[in-house]
Amino acid sequence: MADARSPRKRGRDARRDDSPPRRRPPPKKQDKVDRKTECPFLLRVFCKRDGHNKIDDYSPTSVPNCEELQLYTWPDCTLRELTDLVKHALSDARRPRCRLSFAVVYPDKKGQTAMKEVGLIWSTNTARSAPEAERKTLRDLRFQTGDFIDCAIHFPKINGPGGQYVGPWGQLEPPESPGADASSPT
Repeated sequence: MADARSPRKRGRDARRDDSPPRRRPPPKKQDKVDRKTECPFLLRVFCKRDGHNKIDDYSPTSVPNCEELQLYTWPDCTLRELTDLVKHALSDARRPRCRLSFAVVYPDKKGQTAMKEVGLIWSTNTARSAPEAERKTLRDLRFQTGDFIDCAIHFPKINGPGGQYVGPWGQLEPPESPGADASSPT
């Protein structure tokens, strides 16, 4: 007969024999959307040059009076894909050194319209690896059907000495010399 005061089991053996084994929950994985079988949803994108629309322009009965793109896409659409769709529709967004700033417009818990900036994407993808903002999907942004995307198109400013390009943070970029690509004599 076993003693009632037997030492307690520790570690993995501490569970009762009749209880199921404890397992860690599987890591969350993004559900891939099968774009061949799943139907896309309508995404309304409002584009404005040199800044976002005002939050007051969005109300339950009206939308901003600016260029509206009606795109059909899926929840796994990235901001890079969205940038390419905007570039396809608007020729201004194709200009070099152009930046697109995206914001999600949605109703908050109180029913008021809210806007949240979610990413700044360069129109030309020159980086070898995509920045974090480019890889964000609509699902990552908690986008729901019926929300809007507000897109601000920012152009480079040419107001440096001699018409020189002023970078996005105010620094002057060096002028390109015609013989920069030529190899130096040895």
